Amino acid sequence: MTEYLAHYGYAFLFIVVLFESTGLPLPGESLVAAAGLLAYDDNFNIFAVLFVAWAASIIGDNTGYFIGRRYGRRIVVKWGEHFGLGEKRFAMVEERFQNYGFVVVLIARFVIILRQLNGFVAGTMHMNWPVFFLYNAISAALWAGAYGGGAYLFGTAFQHVFKGYPTWPLYVAAAIICLIGCIGTYKFLFAKSDDPEPRPSRAEAADQSGS
Repeated sequence: MTEYLAHYGYAFLFIVVLFESTGLPLPGESLVAAAGLLAYDDNFNIFAVLFVAWAASIIGDNTGYFIGRRYGRRIVVKWGEHFGLGEKRFAMVEERFQNYGFVVVLIARFVIILRQLNGFVAGTMHMNWPVFFLYNAISAALWAGAYGGGAYLFGTAFQHVFKGYPTWPLYVAAAIICLIGCIGTYKFLFAKSDDPEPRPSRAEAADQSGS
C-alpha cells in the first residue's frame, strides 16, 4: 500500500486509518509508520501525518461507537449465546466497562483486533460517550505519535540495523504481543466479580423501572 500512499498522499492515509478504526481489517499502523518514513524523506510533513492519523482514528472509532450503541446490543442478544456471551456475562462486561472502560480504550488501539473493535465494543457496552471520546482521543494521539513519530525519528536507524536480516522475528513478536493483549483484555472483562450476581445492565434496569 506504500505506492498508493505515495501517490494519493494524506487522503489515502486518512481513508485507510478511518475505515480500520471503524472495524475493517486494514493495515492502519503500517501505513502510519510508512507515512512517517516518507516524512523523514521530505515527501510528507510529519505534523500533517500525525494530525491526519489522529483525526481519522477519532472519527473512525466514534463511528464504530455509535454503530455499536445503536445495533450492538441487538447483535449480542441474537448471537451472543453462540460465543459464550449470554445476558449475565454481558451485564458483567457492561459493568466492567462502566467502571474501567477507559483503561481498555487507552490500550486497545495498540493491539490488533482490539483496535478495530474498540469503538464498537465501547458503544455496545453503553460506555459514557464523553469519557470514551476523551480517552480515545488521548489513545489516538499516543498511537499516531508512536508509529508515525517513531518511524520519523528512528525508522531509518531500524532499517539500517535490520538490513540483511530476516523480518519474520518481528512478525512473531508482534503476534505474541497481540495474543497477550487479547488474553489480558479477555481476562479483565470476564474475571469473576466478588458479587454473587452481576448488576443488571442498563436495559434490564430500565425494563424493571418501567414495569
